[in-house]
Amino acid sequence: MRRLALACLLAFATAPVARAQPKADPSAPPPLDAGATVYQKVVRSTAWVHSDRGGGRLATGTGTLVDKGRRLVLTNYHVVADVKQATVFFPAYEGKKTIPDKKFYTERAGRLGIPGTVVELDKNADLALIRIDRVPDGVPELPLAPEAPDPGQAVHSIGNPGKSGALWVYTPGKVRQLYGKKWKAKLDERTVVSFEAKVIETDSPTNPGDSGGPLVNDKGQLVGVTQGGAIDAQSISIFVELSEVKRLMNRRSVQALRSEATTTADVKDPPKKDPPKKEPKPDREKPLASKDDAKIFTEAGWAKLAPAAEKLLKEKKTDIFVETVEKPWKGDPDKIKAMNGAEREKFFKELAEERAKEVNLHGIYILVSKTPQSLYVFVPHPDEFPPGYATKVKTAIIENFRAKKFDDGLLKAIEITLDAKGLAEKK
Repeated sequence: MRRLALACLLAFATAPVARAQPKADPSAPPPLDAGATVYQKVVRSTAWVHSDRGGGRLATGTGTLVDKGRRLVLTNYHVVADVKQATVFFPAYEGKKTIPDKKFYTERAGRLGIPGTVVELDKNADLALIRIDRVPDGVPELPLAPEAPDPGQAVHSIGNPGKSGALWVYTPGKVRQLYGKKWKAKLDERTVVSFEAKVIETDSPTNPGDSGGPLVNDKGQLVGVTQGGAIDAQSISIFVELSEVKRLMNRRSVQALRSEATTTADVKDPPKKDPPKKEPKPDREKPLASKDDAKIFTEAGWAKLAPAAEKLLKEKKTDIFVETVEKPWKGDPDKIKAMNGAEREKFFKELAEERAKEVNLHGIYILVSKTPQSLYVFVPHPDEFPPGYATKVKTAIIENFRAKKFDDGLLKAIEITLDAKGLAEKK
């Protein structure tokens, strides 16, 4: 009995003392969970990337500002392919909330879109670096983690899935494993490329458009890059692992880029390259003389083009130049007709580039061939238009041409161009 009493006394003596808990402040905001905290930290450094492939094709993906001094945005190679120019958007805010609507950014592309040049590629590991013209105020660089994550560790990703109506979409996940992998991805509808790199496999779903986005740990440090383009991934998601990113960032050619965060006493400036020369905007009094030699349009429909061309030239120094031809002015029509899709597109692209250079085009050139039947939309300076503009024009023309509504296709192209330049009539 005495032993039992002693045991009870010891138990009571060693039990933790209950302390009075402070009363919760009903006005205090609820605590954020890890995912929300990481998102708010990482989203500011995450970009929506546009790569105009020409011929009305626009590829979109995601990127991350990884070096603010050198203005470097990291993304996938398959997002930019071999195109040298890209446009980058960082999130805008309404109060403290990110504005996720795609239309908000495309309608303000001239102000929010930041031009950039692709300065480094790792085609083997599917990585690319875009050097943007400026870094907006309040956009920090995302730090690289000291080491890769372990299996079972929580990770977070942000991307811009093409099929979603929203941008800067958050996805949580867990690391399943890290390993070396070979895989394939599409650059476009006709081109498939192969990659090989160390990757992180997770259980978090990714989609086309997420490609190039950040995978981070709970501290908001970059541990991988979303690889959303694999054509054989099925139910798994893979991310290019941190070591591949560090290898790219440590290249001499990348380190040689001048950093605005350093002074001349810290680093010797590399030789400066002259910026690419850009032809001056047209100083002509009359619009370029469009021609309907193939008689695709009615007289009434064709008559709508001239006043629009005059308005664009006078108010925006912009051309809208349309030519229809019975057959191309160079090349054998039968041989052109026998080409596959990629070969024919390359042929008409070269034809359009040659013609645009000849007339010093600053705007849009629409080339329609009757034999063989082909349509090519060329915009030599895509940065002068909202992202996806050429694609929008081409799609509108094709849809109407297929319905045998040729005049409507031309009128739609005119309408989209006037709207892109802020000259559309208010309804």
